[in-house]
Amino acid sequence: MRLRFGIALLVALFVAVSGASAGVVPLSDASFENPLCGAPGTVCNPVSGSWVVSGAAQWNPSEGAYNSIPDGTQVAWANAGGTLIQTTTTPLALNTTYTLSSAVGLRNGESFTFGGVVELLVGSTVVGSATGSTPTAGNWDTWTLVYNSGSSNALAGEDLAIELMSTTTQTGFDDVTLSSAATGSVPEPTMFVLVGIGLLGLVSRRRFAK
Repeated sequence: MRLRFGIALLVALFVAVSGASAGVVPLSDASFENPLCGAPGTVCNPVSGSWVVSGAAQWNPSEGAYNSIPDGTQVAWANAGGTLIQTTTTPLALNTTYTLSSAVGLRNGESFTFGGVVELLVGSTVVGSATGSTPTAGNWDTWTLVYNSGSSNALAGEDLAIELMSTTTQTGFDDVTLSSAATGSVPEPTMFVLVGIGLLGLVSRRRFAK
């Protein structure tokens, strides 16, 4: 009975230490579906208050503009120098890893060239840019950024923000996500060793007791 209790206690300790504290950072209109723009080819602006837009918009793509849509039926686009910025209500936390991803697309047509930029900001400070493959005409690729806030960060407490932009004629964006996980949620090798030693000790003690 004591052996079983001891093992259960060690397993519970291991789970408590290794358990990840993770979550999704809330975003508004992350797939540019609201409002509905209307018939294919119709352009409309994102919902007021969700994205701050300059030289960009959301639209229901014309037939043949893309070979597929990553999420929903609508996407956003930005022309050269255009931006879409959303500031969240989630402040930067210490000892946390943030993962930002966005689908970036290249519109079909010889006049369109890709120049997508996907950035994570804290306040007004850019802390990293997502990377990925350059999509071929009519297609999309998912770009990802992983940012670790560290145990000390002068920006802690400032709100996270996302900026999408294009450096060339036009870049498409869709399916934006931002998640967080406490750093150290995966146990270090030392923890595995300590738990193993503890289990072996309990088993050995049980054998000697016999």
